[in-house]
Amino acid sequence: MDAPTPEEAARELHVEMVEVLKLLNRVEEEEGPSDGYEREELLHLMPRAGFPNATLTDVDRILRVLIANGYAGTIERTEYAWDRARMVGERFTITTEGKRFLLREIERVGRV
Repeated sequence: MDAPTPEEAARELHVEMVEVLKLLNRVEEEEGPSDGYEREELLHLMPRAGFPNATLTDVDRILRVLIANGYAGTIERTEYAWDRARMVGERFTITTEGKRFLLREIERVGRV
């Protein structure tokens, strides 16, 4: 298979970013703004979001872009999560700007 063109790669990254933002938005709505997802949790959820071949490298790339654009943030404190029954480390959350971006996507395409 040929390597994707830059336009195809950018389009794919955009779709993946929107899906990750949807996941981060969902966890905030269901669990609260201080929970977020760890990298591995996002990787585990990517197949359900339509990306069965996503790797941890892909998730890292998406998170770097989202954070660089102000659409996602990090929670770096380690704490015990009762709902997960384990210690959690670095987690990622959606920002207000990330929510605005999702709303613009919904307006642009009709639904996300």
